Amino acid sequence: MKKLLVATAILAGAYGSFAQSKLDLGQISGNFQTDAQYYFRDSLIDPTGEAYPDERLLTTGFLNLTYTRGNFMAGVRYENYQNNRVGLPPGYKGEGITYRYARYMGDKIDITVGNFYEQFGSGLILRAYEERGLGIDNNLDGVRLKVTPADGLTYRAIVGRQRNYFDKSNSIVRGFDTDWNMKNSLKWESNINLILGAGLVSKYQEFDSPTYEYPNNVASGALRFNLITGAFNVYGEYAYKANDPSADNFEIYKPGEAFYLSASYAKNNFGVIFSAKRYDNFSWRSQPNTDPQQLLLGYLPSATTLHTYTLPALYAYNTVLTGEQGFQIETSYKFPRKTALGGKYGTYIGLSAAVSKSIDKEYITRDDGTGVQTISGTDGYKSVFDTKNWGFGEYLYFTDLHLDFKKKLNKKLKLNFSQYFFHFNEDALRKGVAGVADIGFDTSGGTPHAYNIHSTVVELLWKTKPGHSLRTELQGLWTEGDRGDWALALFEYSISPKWFFAVQDAWNYGNAVKDLRVHYISVTAGYTLDRTRFQLGYGRQQQGVFCVGGICRTVPASNGFSLSITSNF
Repeated sequence: MKKLLVATAILAGAYGSFAQSKLDLGQISGNFQTDAQYYFRDSLIDPTGEAYPDERLLTTGFLNLTYTRGNFMAGVRYENYQNNRVGLPPGYKGEGITYRYARYMGDKIDITVGNFYEQFGSGLILRAYEERGLGIDNNLDGVRLKVTPADGLTYRAIVGRQRNYFDKSNSIVRGFDTDWNMKNSLKWESNINLILGAGLVSKYQEFDSPTYEYPNNVASGALRFNLITGAFNVYGEYAYKANDPSADNFEIYKPGEAFYLSASYAKNNFGVIFSAKRYDNFSWRSQPNTDPQQLLLGYLPSATTLHTYTLPALYAYNTVLTGEQGFQIETSYKFPRKTALGGKYGTYIGLSAAVSKSIDKEYITRDDGTGVQTISGTDGYKSVFDTKNWGFGEYLYFTDLHLDFKKKLNKKLKLNFSQYFFHFNEDALRKGVAGVADIGFDTSGGTPHAYNIHSTVVELLWKTKPGHSLRTELQGLWTEGDRGDWALALFEYSISPKWFFAVQDAWNYGNAVKDLRVHYISVTAGYTLDRTRFQLGYGRQQQGVFCVGGICRTVPASNGFSLSITSNF
């Protein structure tokens, strides 16, 4: 708390000194959020009490303060976990200033000292970012320099250490990146643009391990391009990483490779996006052995859709760090108004298909000294991309086929209808969240646990009168695996711009264990006062896996009251 008071005093003092000199005072802005939950013991959803916390009331919160004046910007963030709520990483415990920086932004030079977020290209070799819902904040603490010496040409250099809860990683991260926008640089007058980029990121950490010889220096590099012409947009990136043994890959010494491609076309109400990926041993952290969601240096695009409806989102995709290959194609078309299929208000139809599989592997093993074969301490495996299997392995990780239909029925009523068909490999995706490595080597020729899922969602939005609306969701999910069949109903009434009230019941009626055929009922109310929002809820939270962009964490079941307050100023 003392650190927060000191930081606030510094900002206030700077602001006051400007006021006395009658110069431009600049501006102070910020945002605040606090979340609290009071827990009840619920033997139906948590029979062993494993997820029930020792403390009944747990709270988390943060405050961001930002000062700007001309080309100068400075800020701090204070975070408080007393103690951390159930489901978030356990390392968030305590309080302190976790983010502070000073930044100058000129026409040619942009320099930041302190904490910063950064991304090179699509993020394969560097993505320092925050995803508060997952408990991820891997910002870098150091120096970032961005130079724009000429139109269309940009250089970026970074050095620092990653945040690790309330500490920092043991390694030093260094990086350099460049972008060349050829249209801006060469003054092309056509609608064609080509952007070329390249990046290099390395980490340094001294090791003293009696078991493995970890390399002190590990480097990664990437090349990328982005071709934009009219309705077409094509992006591609290739990355290479030197050998980097860790718990993610069973401590193997094989170098890693990553390739990502995205191509899109959009014109006249029609759109199509194609994405392809191949990730071969591309776990990339600033510190090799840590919690699954911590100290990630790189980001691997999942090439799957992030579903927002509750039941389909139960089976979100988790990127497999030890190796995967796949593709996704998405198409959409909006039938114009006053046509046979568009009707009076138009009709939207979208179709998406995604497939992710293992990569082809020929394992390299050794005797661990007890007669058991292991890949640790070796090059791990050989994997070749050829025309025989096109690089695909034998294990199907995930498929996602879904249809979206959106239609405005009249001035007051809108309909969204969605159908989903999934294939879900639990051994690869759920165990991958827990940090278990190579499924092909784990199964040793056996059959992984996988199942098929079908889900249907109907959403209706009814504007009952000006400023009032009722949103209804009816969802169903059917599967012979995992926890069986589900049904969900949600009713949300909003009075714009102040109030909303919601009640939801998710019923696991098809669970193979009769005692677990539970209703997960929740009630929520929210109120907005100027720039502050209050939300109060009560109910059961089902166990599941929460994912954003292919990165996931396991959320245990819970029961209790929750309060959330957010404010911007």
